[in-house]
Amino acid sequence: MHCSPSSSLPRAALLGALLFSASTAHATVMVSMPLDDMVQGATAIVHARVARVGTRLALDAERGPAPHTVSELVVLEWLKGEGGRQIAIDELGGEVAGLGMAIAGTPEYRVGDEVIVFLRTTDDGSWRTLGMVQGQFVVRHGVPGTPDEVIRDTTSIGFATWEGGPMGIVEGGRESMELGAFLAWIRTTVAQVGLVPGGASGAVGGAR
Repeated sequence: MHCSPSSSLPRAALLGALLFSASTAHATVMVSMPLDDMVQGATAIVHARVARVGTRLALDAERGPAPHTVSELVVLEWLKGEGGRQIAIDELGGEVAGLGMAIAGTPEYRVGDEVIVFLRTTDDGSWRTLGMVQGQFVVRHGVPGTPDEVIRDTTSIGFATWEGGPMGIVEGGRESMELGAFLAWIRTTVAQVGLVPGGASGAVGGAR
């Protein structure tokens, strides 16, 4: 399915058409985050290229020693917020010193990938992807004559839904949008959010 964001961006337009009834349980279930809410909730949004991916062992007050995966990105453009030429995204999970942890729905960054990422800050000031895989878009450049696209893959998570009664779970999916239109929509929405009191608030649902 190919979607192009518009100024109105109906909440169901990007996610609803891609979700279908789940027959299997998910380790990670969350509430779907409309893109306009993500723009408002993100501390920063960057268009960047992944330069390096590594792991570190951190002491977590609740979990004890826990592996973290750190992805270093070279920023091509700050679409929201501002900062330097490089940033590091710290995600819980990975493998280090014989200790491994995997959390379904945690975005994976691969060296060389071009991405658009919605970011939030953690309690220790690190960057983390907002809404887990919901906040990561991978750029795919088309062959000459075809448009460049961004792809979001949420197949690793389930979304809670209350349509028609008790809570159910629907599976995520893959969606694509034209890169130029998506970037233009983000810039326009960021400018509009900046005019709304409280528009630059901290992260919304999906944080962990």
